[in-house]
Amino acid sequence: MVIIKKKSRSADSVEKVYEKVKGMAIDYYFRPGERVNEVELAAQLGVSRTPVREALNRLAKDGFMNFVPNRGFYSRDLTPEGVRELYEVRMVIEQSTFRFACLRATDEEIAMTTAIWEEVSQHRPAQTEQDWAKIAEIDERFHMEIARISHNSRLYEMLDSLNSLSRFFRRIDLETPVRRNNAYDEHVEIIAALRQRNIEKGVVLIEQHISLSAEHAVEVTKEGLARIYFGKP
Repeated sequence: MVIIKKKSRSADSVEKVYEKVKGMAIDYYFRPGERVNEVELAAQLGVSRTPVREALNRLAKDGFMNFVPNRGFYSRDLTPEGVRELYEVRMVIEQSTFRFACLRATDEEIAMTTAIWEEVSQHRPAQTEQDWAKIAEIDERFHMEIARISHNSRLYEMLDSLNSLSRFFRRIDLETPVRRNNAYDEHVEIIAALRQRNIEKGVVLIEQHISLSAEHAVEVTKEGLARIYFGKP
């Protein structure tokens, strides 16, 4: 019994370290391309190097870190091409989850999903930084709920992973004037298509909603780098 408890505590410690370091990686606490000092990170978190190393290995598999043999772990890069690729993959997955949600979800599931965003839209427009941070969270939850009612666990897991990788950019994207003006209306149209189970229309709407032009990817990247190196103005 003692051994089982020790193993349980050890596993719990690793999971906590992983979630903590993952949160740091999501927000680019580690600057793009920066080598992660495992000793300093372990000291900062008040743990040994073992759970830190396990967390970094998992994060490398998740796409947040790059591992270079004999050199260590490095934070993921931040480039317009990388940002655009994340949005392209997310778009394809969300088109699939929308399609399956239309085919498989019950009317009650669709109603509960649409209520997530409709509750937010009643308080439009959001003006402050805190408002848009909250909108970004609810936007992600709304899209994840569509994935849930698609009843495809693999697609759900893939989208959850992509959301973590793109959360930093999603917040920035939603704060830009163009996205502010379009976010509410686009969601209303997607909701209408979901209620009608109109797959063709919904797939087109999701492409328009998620796709990121090359120019906008550059803008998001520039703003992201400015925040990482100079802080938010």
